[in-house]
This record gives sequence, structure tokens and C-alpha cells, in this order.
Amino acid sequence: MNRNNQIKWIFLLLILVAVPLHAQNTVKVKGVQGRWQVSDNVTLKEAEEHARMEAKKEALRKAGVMENVWSVFGQITQENGTDFQEAYSQMNVLAIGGMVNITKETVEEVWDTNNRSLYKVVTIDATVQKEEKVDNSYALEVKGISTLYKEGDVFTCTLKVHGTDSYLKFFWFDSNGGALLYPNEYEGNSLLKTENEYKIPFSNAVDYRMEKQGKESEKINMMMVATKENIPFTGEVSYQNVLKWVYSIPNDKRCAFYDMILIK
Repeated sequence: MNRNNQIKWIFLLLILVAVPLHAQNTVKVKGVQGRWQVSDNVTLKEAEEHARMEAKKEALRKAGVMENVWSVFGQITQENGTDFQEAYSQMNVLAIGGMVNITKETVEEVWDTNNRSLYKVVTIDATVQKEEKVDNSYALEVKGISTLYKEGDVFTCTLKVHGTDSYLKFFWFDSNGGALLYPNEYEGNSLLKTENEYKIPFSNAVDYRMEKQGKESEKINMMMVATKENIPFTGEVSYQNVLKWVYSIPNDKRCAFYDMILIK
């Protein structure tokens, strides 16, 4: 992605860190299982990650967290190993309202004789930290995002905050790492008035032009986070750092929007 204010993309190592949480119960679950079929289109490694995600979702269900899953499995191809995969999985469960911390894990390959298929099976013990405070009137509505873009297209969308005047952070993750697109040096962290519709980018001095990092299609994950107070993000932009920042904010004082797009 190329911006006219020339953001320099940062190559990041993904580091697993502890995440501070507010107003939560901790529930222990044991022997929770997820499985995923291996096929011509799904490798053993991919099936294992899917199975791990299913186990996490089942852990959340057992802990009594309502299932409202942002379930995007189009993972960016990147050779960062398990750190990247774990960070991506944790981002997938962010919208549910709980964080799954795996304390024990076993991984098996199981042959299902009924349908003659190979499955990866992941069994976990975990602690689920449940967020209890919720402001059901607080929501971030985003429109105008397509699932597919051509290289060189300019990205725009509209957004509206419901419930409370808010401040916005717009994060963008591609195969090279991540960036905080808003606020930036041309667009300050302005207060967004509730029920007003805004266009992204806010200023004509900025554009978001779609750019692939290689010859293949580029998968992009984006996250917009609205907060009732002006809470700055100051760290390097990685999945884990963004999650750490999000979970440091009480659940009733933030809302978020997530999406994945493809650049052809």
C-alpha cells in the first residue's frame, strides 16, 4: 500500500506478550478439542491452525462467551512461524469478548474411517478471560469496503460511530507487517461526532493506494478501533502490540471493525 505522505513500512518480528485485561472473570476449561480436514487445498500445517482456532472457539463456548466470531481464515502467507499464526488466531477471537490462553496442547493426525479422510486434531486446556462490561449501544459502522481491489486502486470507505463521540485508530496489516494509517502527520486525531458520517481518508492530502508486495495476490487485514477517550497507540504496529493496546482499554469504552480484502 502506498500513501502520498510516504509511510515507511516496518518489517516486524511478532512477539508473544502478556495482555492486560479489565473487568474480567477467568474460567478454566480442559480437554477442549478442534479438528480440521486435510485435503488437496489444505496442508497439514494449515489444517492444524484451523483446528487450533476451532479449539479456541469451543473453549470460549464452554466458558459461556457468546459466539460472535470474526472468522477470517484467509491468512497472509508469511514465514514467521507459530508466532504469526498465534497472533492471527488471537485477532480472530478479539470480537467475541474473551481471550483464550492455552496452558496445555496436544496435536494429532487422525484418520476418519467413515469418510476416509485425514484430520488434524488439536486438544487444549486453557484459561478464558471473559470481559463483563459491555456497552451495547456503542458501535462502529463501516461501509463501502470491497472484497477485491486491483493494484493501483484507491481505497476509500465511510464510517459512523453510534452511541458516543469517539476517537479513531485505523490499523493495516499486509505481508510485510503493519502500520497505523490514522491518525497521521496530515490528519490529526479528531473527535468523531456520533451519528455523523465520515469519509476515509479524512483529508485530500492523503490517499490509500493499493499496492502488492509481490507478483501474487496480496491479502490485507484491517482493523478500526473507536474509543470514548483519546487513548494513543505508541508501540510498533504488530498484531500482538495492537491486541495488547486494545485489551488495555475497558470493553465498554471501545468498539471495533475488522475486515480482510484482496489486492489482485
